[in-house]
Amino acid sequence: MSEATPSLFGEVFRVELEEIIQRAVEKAMNQNGHGEGKLLTPEELADRLQVPRSWVYEQSRQGNIPTHRLGRYIRFDLHEVLESQKKD
Repeated sequence: MSEATPSLFGEVFRVELEEIIQRAVEKAMNQNGHGEGKLLTPEELADRLQVPRSWVYEQSRQGNIPTHRLGRYIRFDLHEVLESQKKD
């Protein structure tokens, strides 16, 4: 068995675990009546808001929009983001 096998297994396991978490978060959001139940990628959020992708990343870094972290990935609930912008 090569030394690369454990790290390959670890990577596959990590990716699968992130997908399971993503589905669980989406299911919980659907049950609680939040938004459409789908967390958006930064690219999807930028498209929906018709803003540059860089704006989404910058606002997330500064803590100005609600951000859900899934491992090293960030996702957004459109309803939460829109509500956060109404408060200003």
